[in-house]
Amino acid sequence: MANIIPYAFRGELFTGTHNFASGGDTFKLALYTAQPYNTSSTVYNATSEVSASSPYIGYTATGKALGSNAVVATTAVASCDFADAIWTTATFTAAYGAIYNDTQGDKLCVALDFDGNKTATAGTFTVSFPSPATAADAIISMA
Repeated sequence: MANIIPYAFRGELFTGTHNFASGGDTFKLALYTAQPYNTSSTVYNATSEVSASSPYIGYTATGKALGSNAVVATTAVASCDFADAIWTTATFTAAYGAIYNDTQGDKLCVALDFDGNKTATAGTFTVSFPSPATAADAIISMA
């Protein structure tokens, strides 16, 4: 499976719903054991979210706020970037993630496929975001 950009997100960009610029809206990253989203999804969903209770450690329900929003625009492509999301002293497994706009009613922006289970055991779980300098590698880009 691949990353999913919901149909609603595309329209919300044209209505000015999402502000990805630094100091704009707050975006969060939630982690999942199974993919609860499809192209018709519109908002954050707790189904299959990584558990925030024992024996899982270090994860909080609804995920983690993403920092350092940045928009990069070239002549042909605009993309956005976030600082890497890091959970310390983590003990959990995730196979999927979802970035959603916490400021605008939990509107879903993109559902991520980690290409299999990723596990941390009493360690650090990091979701690294690619540099938006190469638009094709950016987490969200539009041409």
